[in-house]
Amino acid sequence: MIKNKFKNNKGSIFIITLIISEIFIFMALAVINFYISEQKYIKNKIANEQALFVAEAGVNYYRWVLYHNHNDYCNKESCKSAPDYGPYGPYSYSDASGNTVGYYELYITPPPLDGSTLINIKSVGWMKDYPSLKRTIEVKCGIPSWSSYSTLSNDEMRFGEGTEVWGPTHSNGGVRFDGLTHNLISSSLLSYNDPDHSGDYEFGVHTHKNIPPQSGINESFRSLEAPPNSVTSRNDVFMAGRTFPTPIISFNLLDNYISEIYLKASANGLVLPENSGKPGYHIILNPNNIINIKSVNSVTSTCNGEPTDGITNETNFLSTTTPANGIIYVKDKVWVDGTINNMRITIAAFEDPPTGNTTDITINNDLKYTNFDGRDSIGLIAQRNINVGLYSLNNLTINAALIAKEGRIGRFHFLNSNSGGCSRTYYERNSITVYGSLATRNRYGFKYTDGAGYQIRNLKYDNNLTYSPPPHFPTTGEYTFISWEEK
Repeated sequence: MIKNKFKNNKGSIFIITLIISEIFIFMALAVINFYISEQKYIKNKIANEQALFVAEAGVNYYRWVLYHNHNDYCNKESCKSAPDYGPYGPYSYSDASGNTVGYYELYITPPPLDGSTLINIKSVGWMKDYPSLKRTIEVKCGIPSWSSYSTLSNDEMRFGEGTEVWGPTHSNGGVRFDGLTHNLISSSLLSYNDPDHSGDYEFGVHTHKNIPPQSGINESFRSLEAPPNSVTSRNDVFMAGRTFPTPIISFNLLDNYISEIYLKASANGLVLPENSGKPGYHIILNPNNIINIKSVNSVTSTCNGEPTDGITNETNFLSTTTPANGIIYVKDKVWVDGTINNMRITIAAFEDPPTGNTTDITINNDLKYTNFDGRDSIGLIAQRNINVGLYSLNNLTINAALIAKEGRIGRFHFLNSNSGGCSRTYYERNSITVYGSLATRNRYGFKYTDGAGYQIRNLKYDNNLTYSPPPHFPTTGEYTFISWEEK
């Protein structure tokens, strides 16, 4: 009995030992599987994060490509069409030792034909050993246009009382500002001798407006607005501040642009020849996308030797739709007005050859948008002046980006007289509102200290102009990132 009992116990111990061993092995395998799964999870997580870095490297690479060639939208490959505009690649991504550790593909959406500089870059990245783990980054980038300022000048500027400005303002000369500005004003000069009064040098950006609670303007030299005094904030004038000196923005950058826009107009735009023996052309923009072009046969007489720029006789010349690339290049003087709806257009006026300094653009009647979300855009580029004539509207609205390459934007100083071709009725006008931007080589002005011109001047900046200017408008600088998001 004792022997049988021992045998029975021995069998039970074996079974218990076997069960414990199985439990131990099961637990060990579970631990090992957990460790392997955890290691796999960690490696996948690392690879997933690294894939994002690879995708970002693809975006940065293509920004480098655009830096060297603003018009390379296909990475020197055969261009891919919509809707995907890709993929280009895959391109290898190497570590510090030169070993390929990942890849990325690019999808490049070029700028629209309306002249915008906006490019969409999508980059899909993954690691070499984890091809199924992909991350996607999509960015928008663009080149700031020449119209990144509400007002840009190569000369001293004076903004008098009654001027209100929305948008940044810059002058390569000095700025005297006696109105109200809602954005930053900058000058390339630390100080300058204001030509409108005698006295010593004042700050590059200064004001003659009296400090509240005093009102009015002090026309003489302002010692508090001159070195070596500290620059005060003057929030009653400079609501967003003032800064000086800042780098010069060279108007010489426009020299090469003229030949470029002429070639574009010749290819897919409209070129109007010199209107021989006549003052020029009148371009009327219409909301139905029809552009009426008239030959100007005669104009009003001068006032004290200055052109009054009123049209007295004109005949039909051409009716057309908006050119394919939105460019009208005129080899003569131009009058422009009208209203647009879902139209983007640039009108340039330069004599042939474009080396002189005599061709102007005149705006006497409203030039207006229907939409203010970027769908409507007008660019006017004159070889010399952009004028508002004597017989302009009493309350004039101009929705456009304006550039006077060699001259100035403004209104001539017409005399308060009914003689010499002048008209006292039109000597003084009420208000002018510019929604867009102004770039003028010489000093701008719509009003003079004796009261001539527009009593109220509202300069409102169109934010759409920075990266989505009128068709093929001049740009400055390099491509910069506007938005970044992971898809």
